[in-house]
Amino acid sequence: MLYVSYMHVRWIGGVPLRMSKAGFAFKVILVGDPAVGKTAIINRHVSSSFKENYIPSLGTNITSKDYDIDSRYVTLIIWDIAAQERFDNVRSKYYTGAKAAIIVYDVTRPATFDNVTFWFEDLKRFVMENLQMTLIANKIDLPAKVDSEAGKKLASKIGAKFIETSAKTGENVERLFQKLTRDLLGAVLGSSQEKE
Repeated sequence: MLYVSYMHVRWIGGVPLRMSKAGFAFKVILVGDPAVGKTAIINRHVSSSFKENYIPSLGTNITSKDYDIDSRYVTLIIWDIAAQERFDNVRSKYYTGAKAAIIVYDVTRPATFDNVTFWFEDLKRFVMENLQMTLIANKIDLPAKVDSEAGKKLASKIGAKFIETSAKTGENVERLFQKLTRDLLGAVLGSSQEKE
């Protein structure tokens, strides 16, 4: 059974103002080039909404969502990390404590796919120990200029899982976070909890 509720967390000085009832809490970071759909994926997941117009994230946006997975409470604290160059010097601080990373690229913009290696190397410098990685091919509702096989091959090369999503239609967005939550919980409990 999977039960989901959501909340937005307000942070002051890096400390959440509301502590979760969750027995387990995991920090998940989303990285990737500007306008690949990181915020849209989070909004689709947390509030089932989608906005067409792009508004860049500044610094980081933090959201959380609670789950009840087989009577175990889990909170994902989801960090949407800005990609603009002006945040390069502070981005590594946002990575601290992450248990999972989602690298997102836009299938309609090959340059964003080419830059996945940059994001992987950036993560590797700061938080690779026991970090669960997922590579996301986003915007699959549009004509793709990067094929699925290239994404799968790159995911395998960097040791990440691979999934194709559309934040606009919602395709595979819930599946992404449900699987990630189960995998994180399974890693803590020392057992495979993969149920799709």
